[in-house]
Amino acid sequence: MSHRVPRRASAALIVLALTACAADMSEHDPRISHPLTAEQRTAVAVFDRPGDGGAMTAFDRDRLVRLAGESLRRGAGPVQITIGAKPGEEAVEQDFAQTLAGVLKAGGVADVLVRTVAGGDSGPGVGAAEIRVPIWVAVVPECGSFERGITPDQTNAPNSNWGCSVQRNRGLMVQNPADLIRARESSGRDANRSGDVLGKYGRGEATGSAAEAIKQGSTSAVGSAGK
Repeated sequence: MSHRVPRRASAALIVLALTACAADMSEHDPRISHPLTAEQRTAVAVFDRPGDGGAMTAFDRDRLVRLAGESLRRGAGPVQITIGAKPGEEAVEQDFAQTLAGVLKAGGVADVLVRTVAGGDSGPGVGAAEIRVPIWVAVVPECGSFERGITPDQTNAPNSNWGCSVQRNRGLMVQNPADLIRARESSGRDANRSGDVLGKYGRGEATGSAAEAIKQGSTSAVGSAGK
């Protein structure tokens, strides 16, 4: 006596078997198993006002230029200068703060906020300026983990460290870590060209560039004398 399994039951058993063996796709995609992201942090530097009307040192000016460069490269907001002052002497400290702001703006920083506080009240001391530069920092994965071992298993998944170094290097090499979480706005020639192409496409015109006239050349006769 033969026993046959109904077709529907057979199909259900196959689906269950495949589901039981299905691998977690995050194990196969390093972008998921070793994600990259970015977070906002703040670079902080303190500058002391030169005494007796002295000029800013070359060392402090270089620090300001480097802060400006960081703001341009991966800035996450306006630069803020907070300077401590004694009551009645705010003008002197404001002048120093504006000098610092001028160097930053000369370095390309567009938005600099300056505020004065009572020296020592949960802020910088009298004659000291604190500069805070919001920046984006890449958060990269730590590599070297082999939790699943280095040999394939029944799901044919790679080892748990697979692709980690590539993801880590991407995060360390990116110019602006904010690019890891959002796209920049279109600007410059590319945006203008896109608008031009879309406009022509909507009017039914050719979108390609005009063909250039190419002159046909001749084979060089150099070295052919005497033949």
